[in-house]
Amino acid sequence: MPSSTVHLTKAEWTEPCSQFSFPLILYGVSLRVTLSFNPDALPQRLASSVKALAAPGRLEWWSHARERALFSLLHLRQGLGRQSLHRQFSAQDVPRYSFCTSPSPLLPSLPWHLPADDGQLDALLKGVVTIFGYSWAWAPDGSCWHRAPDTGALWPRRFFADIPVHAGNPCGDIRIAWEPSRLQHLVLLALLAQQADPAVRTSAVAAVEAQLVSWVEANLFLTGIHYISPTECALRLLAVCHTVDALRPLVPDSAPLWPALLTLMFGHAELIRKRLSLRLTTPRDTLAAAVALIYAGSLLPELDMAERWLAFGHYLLEEETPRHISHDGGSQEQGMGYLQFCTDLYGMVLSLLDHRQAPVPEKIRQVFARSCDFLSEFRNSTDGSLPRIGEGEDEHALSPYMHFAHPHKPHSPGLTTFHLSGYSIIRGRMQDKAIFDHGALGMAPRFAHGHADALSLFLQVGARDVLIDPGTYTCAGNEEWRMYFRSTRAHNTVTIDGLDQAVQDGPLAWSLPFETRLVYKDETPEGKITVIARHYGYKDRLGVTHLRGVSYEPPGSWMIWDWLTGTGTHHVELNWHLGCRPIPVDGGYRLEGFDHPLLLTIEGGASTLCEGSVQPVGGWASKRYGSKDPITTLRVDYTGSIPHEFMTRLRFV
Repeated sequence: MPSSTVHLTKAEWTEPCSQFSFPLILYGVSLRVTLSFNPDALPQRLASSVKALAAPGRLEWWSHARERALFSLLHLRQGLGRQSLHRQFSAQDVPRYSFCTSPSPLLPSLPWHLPADDGQLDALLKGVVTIFGYSWAWAPDGSCWHRAPDTGALWPRRFFADIPVHAGNPCGDIRIAWEPSRLQHLVLLALLAQQADPAVRTSAVAAVEAQLVSWVEANLFLTGIHYISPTECALRLLAVCHTVDALRPLVPDSAPLWPALLTLMFGHAELIRKRLSLRLTTPRDTLAAAVALIYAGSLLPELDMAERWLAFGHYLLEEETPRHISHDGGSQEQGMGYLQFCTDLYGMVLSLLDHRQAPVPEKIRQVFARSCDFLSEFRNSTDGSLPRIGEGEDEHALSPYMHFAHPHKPHSPGLTTFHLSGYSIIRGRMQDKAIFDHGALGMAPRFAHGHADALSLFLQVGARDVLIDPGTYTCAGNEEWRMYFRSTRAHNTVTIDGLDQAVQDGPLAWSLPFETRLVYKDETPEGKITVIARHYGYKDRLGVTHLRGVSYEPPGSWMIWDWLTGTGTHHVELNWHLGCRPIPVDGGYRLEGFDHPLLLTIEGGASTLCEGSVQPVGGWASKRYGSKDPITTLRVDYTGSIPHEFMTRLRFV
């Protein structure tokens, strides 16, 4: 049968542009119609629906449509006063549930690393918490749960699916607003109180009870921003379980805390179950949901829904979550923080199931072990911290002070390559370490949390960061800053003609993802290490391919060679984001903060230093979500014909 392709486009619509196609048979001719559209020209909800349709595969669109239908049904029932998925518990219900009446803890111990009390306990007792640099304080009227820490605005209290939370909304960054309602600060309060005197423990119980009851009363089921994300519901459920279990001997059976706890757990677990039965989100979010369902089903076996929560939670855990952890232990989302977040969730659910002597699939233990092994290779040798590569650095499964990790062990000089995840770690003889990123953009099909950082380099000497990843700053806040921090220019790699290596398609999606390839690696008996990789992100659009080689030579000399192949005239920009201040000297820059002078030299273009620039944006780093600070960025520019090369050297003199 003859076939053809018809492209229907609107000429004045330019980037950003999304498209989808579908087959059509007309008068015996098989056609494939392609529709292109500018999502910025559409209302936010319509744009998200059309983008879902445009995504690879129709399953995502169908799942999206089913979820929207569920929202409509829930909204209708709420308007009629007929709540579904929800039960309001009273004091009379409490004695029926062993989780409320057990005299001893029911949850396993976890690997806590609690901070020294520097006034934090006193602040928590007063209901004061620092949220991404903003001060947040609990208020008895419950308005604090809806007030944006970053802007002071009040988020709407209406049906959750009708609240606009995308970038540009009038209230602020939704991620910042969600943080205090995770209630993870209550876990820390409970644990710190365990080590205090009896009077402080009594005050802690009163503070926890007041805030938990306040949260339930101020967040009527399905009303407000805190029901938008199943992941937020899951993390909140986990936090309240561990908080109450830690304070269990001090909480009387008649306390109003128990009905509030039961009401929250039932509503959250049912909403999670219903939403994920219609639409699976990312494996990371699915993992959080699975762990929460297993917790709820295990701790409240007296409920008629407990078996369904357990069964569905185990299904999600075993069948849907392991696929995002590569066989070498890395995460397909390409974020160290998100991988630690998932590792902690796996560790929590394994600890719970082992504690209850419940069976655990071996593949889940293997996934957990692989991710722990992977992360241990990247940890800082002095404090065990992870490099801020990718997103998720401020995400915590339960608390910033609870992480599953292998005991620290020293690493020998040499080369370690993770082929599937796309990283090479080069360790030198002077406590220097380079991480060479030759991995993918992120997790297909939307690559939501990926950064255009192909062939980027992170370098650490001793305890000092020399070449850094500037971080994330925001996912749902200011769109211009979101675009910058995930752009190619914001990473230690090469930008061609001002374009990213892939095309940003809104704040949580990419199109035209780049392909990377590890070309060569070698390690000699004398300790010289060489790794070469290339990416093709500019190949189709500009006809340019980028090849980078990273070479280490003992005792402490580094060379980075960038080779651009193709044709034509282009503007080529190499950026080095520095973790230490450069001092211009003859022939290059001396980097401050080292016992012996560390010299940085670059050939191949004109060098300029940029610090905290807004026009154009450059010279910024984000040490935590929602916060940015000026840093020094060394920018090297070249305009001319391709092929072209840059040569960067770092050495002690």
